[in-house]
Amino acid sequence: MFTFTNFLIIGFAAAVGAWLRWLIGYFLYILYPGLPFGTLAVNLLGGFLMGMSIAYFQATTSNLSEELKLFINIGFLGGLTTFSAYTSDIFSFLQKGEVQTSFIFMVSHVIGALIMAYIGWYIIIFLTD
Repeated sequence: MFTFTNFLIIGFAAAVGAWLRWLIGYFLYILYPGLPFGTLAVNLLGGFLMGMSIAYFQATTSNLSEELKLFINIGFLGGLTTFSAYTSDIFSFLQKGEVQTSFIFMVSHVIGALIMAYIGWYIIIFLTD
């Protein structure tokens, strides 16, 4: 349901996620200046955390607030993960003729995020059983 409170919660959480995305990207760029490992790292981390979040909210029968779900899943993880940055990175590789590198990063993001989501989900299911 749309409320102004939910609007603010999502906006604040998205800002926190975006700040963390920027920090991770910044530090990984220092380590690997030619490759966008920051984008890959936050997408894999986001997949892992989304899997954990989904499992936690499915496994919890208590009355968790809708605001908490909005904060984590829509706001924070939406701000943290970077599909638009992913698209830009892949497009940049393709424009430079680096087809093999673009393919490696495409597969790493998509398959990696799905694997990380499953691992996150499995950890929460394992810990709550």
